[in-house]
Amino acid sequence: MPQVITDVTRVINSPIGQVWGIVTSFGAECLWFPGVISSSLDGYGPGSVRTIHFEKNPWVNMVREQMVVCDPIKHLLRFRVHNDDVLDAGEIYSNMVLEDIDGKSTKFRWFGEAEPLPDEAQHSSMKEYVEEMYNRCADAIIKKLAGPSY
Repeated sequence: MPQVITDVTRVINSPIGQVWGIVTSFGAECLWFPGVISSSLDGYGPGSVRTIHFEKNPWVNMVREQMVVCDPIKHLLRFRVHNDDVLDAGEIYSNMVLEDIDGKSTKFRWFGEAEPLPDEAQHSSMKEYVEEMYNRCADAIIKKLAGPSY
């Protein structure tokens, strides 16, 4: 049974609808997700599968992710991650949950679920990498929504 292995929460100073528009652009990650070389989508909505190719790194070079839930009322996006680089993690799920703070700011939470890797050092390294990736993504969303700097 998967358990939460990474959990990042940030405040983004933009309305929830703007943040939701970016995180639900399933298949268009190359437009905002740091380290993504290419992304594509097969299908649309729950059940659709996106393929993401990353710059060379030790943990995630190519993933296929199947959207499980996209709930615009709860602002919840859940997808199953198929990553051949980390077969020992069992079923992997990634979840993004947004919460309106004051109409102008959004609580952004991204957490990952998987089985702990058998090797403790390897598990720690993977966890650190994924948490850094989630934080880089939050930073990219913040920068994207800040608009152009003239």
